[in-house]
Amino acid sequence: MIRSLALILALSATPAAAEFVIEKDSYFVIHRDYHHETNTYTDGAPKGEEDACFQITKVDLNRKQIDFVLISGHYAPWWMDGEVIQPGAQDAYVPAIGFTENNPDADWTEMLHNTLKTVPAC
Repeated sequence: MIRSLALILALSATPAAAEFVIEKDSYFVIHRDYHHETNTYTDGAPKGEEDACFQITKVDLNRKQIDFVLISGHYAPWWMDGEVIQPGAQDAYVPAIGFTENNPDADWTEMLHNTLKTVPAC
């Protein structure tokens, strides 16, 4: 009986959430996709972003900006209409309009914590 209960609890446990650490020089990958139309997440990186790995180069939470650089991988986000962004390209995360409109009381980094995952290296 105890084994059956332990097995049921193990099978019903939710997996641990991936951790995203907002810290200069940390590395991250995209592991979920946010859909602003439905205010939901889908497991797995969006098509074209599956193996991209980035490094945070600057954090300014007061200005609501996190700068990063693409270190490795194939990165062709939907908004680039099929163009592939090459390693070395720099960009910044700022509050996402769709997310902040859908979640006005949430911290602007909540979406990042739900879509990105810190990794040891690229």
